[in-house]
Amino acid sequence: MKMAQEVTQELRVALELEAHEKECAVRYASVEDKLSGLDRRLWRLEAMIMGSTVIVVGLAATLL
Repeated sequence: MKMAQEVTQELRVALELEAHEKECAVRYASVEDKLSGLDRRLWRLEAMIMGSTVIVVGLAATLL
């Protein structure tokens, strides 16, 4: 009888672990989507900074 309780408990732990892994997979997918969006935003910011730097250097060269 004791053996049956251990197997049942092991099965319960295995099911809980499987459910936890599925939930974590959903969370990691959400985090990855958010990071991808941030990556695109940072790329646009970097492009704007580089563009404005080129304009400032061009204006400085024109004035000198």
